[in-house]
Amino acid sequence: MRIGLIAALKRSDEGARRANLLLAGRSVIGWQAALLQELGAERVLCLTDRTPASGEILALQHALEAGGCDFHALTGFAALAALVRAEDDLVIIQDGLVPGTDMAKSLFNAGPALRRGVATLAADHPLAAAYPDDFERIDAARHWAGVLVMRGAAVQQIADFPADCDAISLLLRLALQAGTPCRDLGARELVTEQWLLASDLQTVDHYQAGLMARLAPPADGCAPFHALAGMLARDLVTRGLEQGGKVAAGAGLIVLLAAITVAVFGFPAIGLGLAALGAFGAQVSLARLALVSRLQNRLSPAPSAKRLGGVTDGLVGVTLWCSLTPDLTGQPLAVLGLLTIGLARLAARMRPAPVGIIASDRVTIALVCCGAASLGVLLEVTACLALGLLTALLLRTSPE
Repeated sequence: MRIGLIAALKRSDEGARRANLLLAGRSVIGWQAALLQELGAERVLCLTDRTPASGEILALQHALEAGGCDFHALTGFAALAALVRAEDDLVIIQDGLVPGTDMAKSLFNAGPALRRGVATLAADHPLAAAYPDDFERIDAARHWAGVLVMRGAAVQQIADFPADCDAISLLLRLALQAGTPCRDLGARELVTEQWLLASDLQTVDHYQAGLMARLAPPADGCAPFHALAGMLARDLVTRGLEQGGKVAAGAGLIVLLAAITVAVFGFPAIGLGLAALGAFGAQVSLARLALVSRLQNRLSPAPSAKRLGGVTDGLVGVTLWCSLTPDLTGQPLAVLGLLTIGLARLAARMRPAPVGIIASDRVTIALVCCGAASLGVLLEVTACLALGLLTALLLRTSPE
């Protein structure tokens, strides 16, 4: 069995627990648990000095157990010998450390089995110099880098030590005495932008800014409302407002339904304006889902994102259709409303071409139609939009 060991004991410079500091909407201990799951841990042990466990620990326990992973909060290390068998692999992460996921996986993953080892960094590395108590010295040339994978047999010796010992430091020494090999991380591989020790809020904020800059898509002037939605989504994620995306999506869908109703009653300009507002709410939710997927190393967004995008496009198309023919019986060319949105969905796949970026911004399309409706030329403008999108699709360059 693969077992992970983390801790929620040490405090930041401001006095808060390192494990509870928020990084991109997720606690430090939540990031550690996610890495342990990436490494295949079937059980997670957490050292804490609180009885009962804090709300953050309980929330982590519920999340892990919902995913099929056992969780145990321990107020001392005496129970470790009973929970870790000799044949188990034990993955240990230093209290308050958020290792780079890709780097840790490449260091310890070896197919179906974990590669045992103690991650180390050079004695002159800035992290070792700044935090000697966290990145302990191993020998004259190396310090511990805060992550190790050891055989469970050495854990059985921990019962022979006093209860006030630092469990993680003790296990590090036992792993080295058991002959666990050291795996060096070079200066180029290990930098503060990839290996975070949550020692204070300023360090966490700096790391978070770099993380967002790497993962958030750059703003594009061709789709201004996409860029604005992305800014709001980043704010929701960094503040840890998990319900913010759901609220934006729900409010957007309600406004879109209201837009259809208003268009049916003969107010196309107002209806399309409401459609633009509702589509923007959906875009904020979609941008948040995409950012969370990147943060969690998922290759594709959640299935709910595809459903939300399809429903949003359908409601915008129906609003445009009802705006062209409020009585729902006349004007056969009203089908151009649905046709335009359908062509926009196809054209949106032409990225990074500017046409694809523009076509993906439903808010802009709805606002253009809103302006056309207020001027009484909605049918003509919709026909031009459909013709322009069709032309772009026909003229696109086919891959070799």
